[in-house]
Amino acid sequence: MCAQFSPEEETLFEKTGGAVLKRLSKTRNPADLLPVLRSAQKEFDRAYMSASAEARAAVACRAGCDACCHELVGVQAHEVLIAAQFIQTTFSPEELDAVIARTAQHSEAFAGHSNVERAALKLPCALLRDGSCSIYDARPGACRSHHSNSAESCRTNLIAGNEAIDVYIPGMRGRMFAVMLATDQAVEEAGFDDQGYDFNTALHEALTDSLCAVRWTRRQAAFPDSCREASEMEEENARRTEC
Repeated sequence: MCAQFSPEEETLFEKTGGAVLKRLSKTRNPADLLPVLRSAQKEFDRAYMSASAEARAAVACRAGCDACCHELVGVQAHEVLIAAQFIQTTFSPEELDAVIARTAQHSEAFAGHSNVERAALKLPCALLRDGSCSIYDARPGACRSHHSNSAESCRTNLIAGNEAIDVYIPGMRGRMFAVMLATDQAVEEAGFDDQGYDFNTALHEALTDSLCAVRWTRRQAAFPDSCREASEMEEENARRTEC
């Protein structure tokens, strides 16, 4: 799948993708589809725990180090729907209203902007609460896949607006990406929406329009184009405008 995967990571990719695709293909009740993918998120935990002791010891991520929660988060539709379901079933009505308001602000701020412009805003995720993720158990794959060897370096990179300091951990990043990409590929091969969406923008739609989940189970695009990640064409247009 990926030339940069080690043989072990390649095996993890193939095993994970095959298992997820098999479960999706065997699921007949639409209501059981998201639980299948929610269960598949446990593969991230297994991949983490089976990494070398050296790799796990290098992880500096802790509650309160929230620099990565100010980065762009690209996701697939099922990840948004899993998060929305978690919020709707565990948050109080007041908390739900507050999240809807914050995601609406996020959507408005991102509308019509390129990824470069969006990243420059450094907006915090609408689900960040006191420096920690309020949906940690239901967070997207991009969040599960990110581990850093230095919280201070993450903060420095955020302030600088680039990744000048390499914070990735050998023996960990590839394993997590193998699980994430395998799951995404299985979803695509099963015929479900495989578009890339901005997490917070799509989450607002999911929390305010119940038909998003219905469209996804019918293998249609779950969210409108306005929720998608900025395309390469939009990036190119933005660069031309700057020139």
